[in-house]
Amino acid sequence: MIVRSSGWFVLPLVAVSLMATACGTNSSDNNATPSSGAAASGLSTKAVVAAPPTRPPASIQVEQALSKAPAKGKKVIFLQCELPACARYVPGINAATTALGWSAKTEVFKNADPGGALQQAINEHPDYIAITGIPAAALKPQLAAARKAGIPVISCATPDKPTAAGYSVQCGGTLATDADYVARWVINDSGGKGHLVALTIPQFPVLNTETDWLKANLKRLCSGCSLDQLDLTIDDVAGGQVASKLIAFVQSHPNVNYVYFTFNDLSRGVPAALKAAGFGGKVKLVGAAGDAAIMKTIGSGQNAWTIAPNVYSAWVMVDAMARLATGERLSEDYTNRVYASPTWVVDSAGSAKRLAPTNYDWYGPGGFQQKFKALWNVGA
Repeated sequence: MIVRSSGWFVLPLVAVSLMATACGTNSSDNNATPSSGAAASGLSTKAVVAAPPTRPPASIQVEQALSKAPAKGKKVIFLQCELPACARYVPGINAATTALGWSAKTEVFKNADPGGALQQAINEHPDYIAITGIPAAALKPQLAAARKAGIPVISCATPDKPTAAGYSVQCGGTLATDADYVARWVINDSGGKGHLVALTIPQFPVLNTETDWLKANLKRLCSGCSLDQLDLTIDDVAGGQVASKLIAFVQSHPNVNYVYFTFNDLSRGVPAALKAAGFGGKVKLVGAAGDAAIMKTIGSGQNAWTIAPNVYSAWVMVDAMARLATGERLSEDYTNRVYASPTWVVDSAGSAKRLAPTNYDWYGPGGFQQKFKALWNVGA
């Protein structure tokens, strides 16, 4: 889901992935276990590298409790883009602020004018503002105005690290670990013979965190693997041209046996198109930042995806506000911890069924709401 906006692009991706880690040391890889997909596919079940997690993480990234509960009555404005993906944060914003005895107001802004929306929010004098998917560079005057007014602006889903002149906190700022996890799944599933083509839109910095990781690490982890990249544009997605361009690429690169999507919208219509073109059983489909629609087809069209916890990310944004409300300085350790979001690989219909109670969405690590409340000293 992508929006063209005044000469720059906005990708309202969900905030996903853990901090990128240099996994794959000799000790961890020697203890590797095979992916469930490899066993199901009949390929080698001997793992080549340490397998990625295929169960949802149980812990949250924040551990330090507040010295006291934040004062009640604070006001939060959440600036929501007009795309459905951005609406997935709203339940989390509402629930987290309610837990603190605060109020939250959601204002949907036009994608062509996020700066105007931020300025309007500043004029309403809230205590905090939250926003997702907007590069700080597109909001320089408004961020300066917010700073002058003493209103911290918290962000998710852009690569911008927090700075004095930008966002106070950034969560979900990288998808590098999604790339790490999915690459490891492919390496093991293929028995060390995975030949990937990564589909991406290079204009979006957050997607480049994935392709940069693959370029730097895939060959290091798997000498028998290879990587190609198919660059696409916003017009390709809007015009439904992704599938045809991918088919043409696979036809001219017969060694490709895995297709990696850097975000969910790039896969729309692809499984059916590949099947119709005779490639249904020849390539597997994997990717990052999956959504409910993809989770419902794991094992029957899609093979292995990470998934994004938007509701949890909303609680992380409010956690940062709660800490600021008690006078806590947001340390570099804290901002590094929350810069990326927890995730895991869903690689079978059985694992996808874990998401059935939430309509195949994943809100976040189990019990995260109660864990945040305990840290905030606001009780059950």
